[in-house]
Amino acid sequence: MNIRTQNSLPLLILLATMLTIAASASAQSSFDLRSPDNRIEIRIRTVPVVRYDVLLKGRALLQDCTLSLDVDHKTLGVDPKVRTAKKRSYDQTLEPAVHQKFAKIRENHNEVRIEMEGGYAVVFRAYNEGAAYRFETSLPQQQVKVYGEEVKFNFSGDATVFYPQEDSMFSHNERKYVPQRLKEIDSAFIATMPAVVDAGEGAKLAIAESDVEDYPGMWLHGTNGPALVGTFPRYPLKEKLEKDRDFRVVESADYIAATSGTRTFPWRLVGITEKDGDLLTNQLVWLLAKPSQLQDTSWIKPGKVAWDWWNFNNIYGVDFKAGINTQTYKYYIDFAATLGHLEIARRSADSRARSIREVGHQRNQGRFHAARRPETD
Repeated sequence: MNIRTQNSLPLLILLATMLTIAASASAQSSFDLRSPDNRIEIRIRTVPVVRYDVLLKGRALLQDCTLSLDVDHKTLGVDPKVRTAKKRSYDQTLEPAVHQKFAKIRENHNEVRIEMEGGYAVVFRAYNEGAAYRFETSLPQQQVKVYGEEVKFNFSGDATVFYPQEDSMFSHNERKYVPQRLKEIDSAFIATMPAVVDAGEGAKLAIAESDVEDYPGMWLHGTNGPALVGTFPRYPLKEKLEKDRDFRVVESADYIAATSGTRTFPWRLVGITEKDGDLLTNQLVWLLAKPSQLQDTSWIKPGKVAWDWWNFNNIYGVDFKAGINTQTYKYYIDFAATLGHLEIARRSADSRARSIREVGHQRNQGRFHAARRPETD
């Protein structure tokens, strides 16, 4: 054996090893992800479609949940070809400019980013607070149309859900959370979010979304079975102003979004708790939201606000008729001035707003907010 052949052998072995590793990574079709405290587990599979399970302490809460995204009539997430899968862990303490329920919030999660052929990836995250996923695209088209998104939450049994059912997507989203069995919710029954599912043994799942930008908000509908499915309003082409502040869509496209071909899509998430009270302090939606884009947040100060809607514009013991009128709002300002500093939120933006603002400035009540409302005086 000559010297050239001897020197080539280590290189050939190294090349063969690298090819084997690459082939193994691309051939992998199942992935496992756990929360930092190991309570929550996400099991992901990519054959024949992307689907996942969510477990809490080994007990399945969600099973065979499917997801896909129809971009320019190409369905991402169906028959995917995995290119790479990269895991990472994240742990830091954040101090939000506007305090949430805590002045400091810990962001601690494990993540797997599964990149597919065709210019897209699916990212899963496991937090101690729950589980989440989203699509990411890097497509050659500068602009694309999204014709639909599949979001399906399959539960392990016929659970009870606190379901804020709506009559239509034209809504102010102020509904009662009525407990219903999943099998009782027809596909025609839509709801806003969050919806809270009682998965038994104390476990509660709050279905929500986060980081929604240049994209429609997600709604839910039933299936007459152990599942809830996401649904989306179509992209509005024409709108009509009704009453004083309601815009009704009168013409829609056959797609749900026109957006950039390279972007991250909204997070689909379930907050998971073992005590009802912990739903109040679950920060998963905030943690998954896009970070603040403000460079200077020093001007943001906590404060108090009074809004006429809360007390139905009723004040008593005055020598004028209370209601949605200038005298009532001036009275509010005088009241706020006696308390130091109180922001006033008003539902009217008519010509009288200027005179009311002037009174506010005189009383050192500099922040007066007005919204569209018809003249009433």
